[in-house]
Amino acid sequence: MIQPPLTPSQVSAVQKLVNQIAYEGMGPVATPKLLLLIEDFPTGDIVGLLTPAIAEDMTYRGICSVLAEAWETLEDESLKRLARLNLVRVHLGRASLTSGSVARRAIDSAAATLDSLPNKAQDWELIEIKADIAVQRGKYSDAIAAYKRIPVTSRPNGEIQAKIGSTLRLDGRLDESLALLQSAIKRESGNTAEHNRSWHELQQEQGFTLVAKGDVTAAGTCLTASAKLSKSAAFSPRIDLAIALTKRGYQSVVKTYIAMITTWNSNISESSLSKAIQQ
Repeated sequence: MIQPPLTPSQVSAVQKLVNQIAYEGMGPVATPKLLLLIEDFPTGDIVGLLTPAIAEDMTYRGICSVLAEAWETLEDESLKRLARLNLVRVHLGRASLTSGSVARRAIDSAAATLDSLPNKAQDWELIEIKADIAVQRGKYSDAIAAYKRIPVTSRPNGEIQAKIGSTLRLDGRLDESLALLQSAIKRESGNTAEHNRSWHELQQEQGFTLVAKGDVTAAGTCLTASAKLSKSAAFSPRIDLAIALTKRGYQSVVKTYIAMITTWNSNISESSLSKAIQQ
């Protein structure tokens, strides 16, 4: 049994509601509509669309409830597993968007949920998620070793390289991080629109590594490069690098980034995105 993917109109509707929650402060109004919309897609590739809204408490709890109910009610074992994996990803998304005890609870929830799934030696989805959890817990060497095991046939290589680059940076290995990310960006530069997410993540992570190295101007170039996306892409853009550059006084490049992102993602306004970044 294979669940059909979201249609472009459904993706647009999800993005609009997520943007209202994440950037416009409309959580109490938009969350019930979002939960009704995603109830039919608990096993699909939807977490990347939901991530910015997971920072909002009510939305996070509601999404977790939808996925937990799917786990309990779905009859197909493969679909039950996918719903469970999505729940793990939601917990990890929450951890990445929060800090302190809130983030730690989300990480622990992700690990406990993952442990409830059967473990196979070459289950690459589980291996990647375990690596993600290891990063959140500061076990960088373990995470990098796990990421490097994942074959390109199971996951877009650019996205994995972005994760490795990020982990190297967090481990203080800035030159290694920059070299790896720049090499991956060269490989992705000639790819088609289906690689939009990889391009976005690689450029964002390169920007963070450059900030860590003290080259904030070059990081700004990476920020705008990360916004060169096709309208066929279906994921939510990151704003963490834009926030970091705003705090360092680079408002002009951030303004350019906002204009480019809102051209690509028409479901969000420049004013609401700017407000979210300025907070």
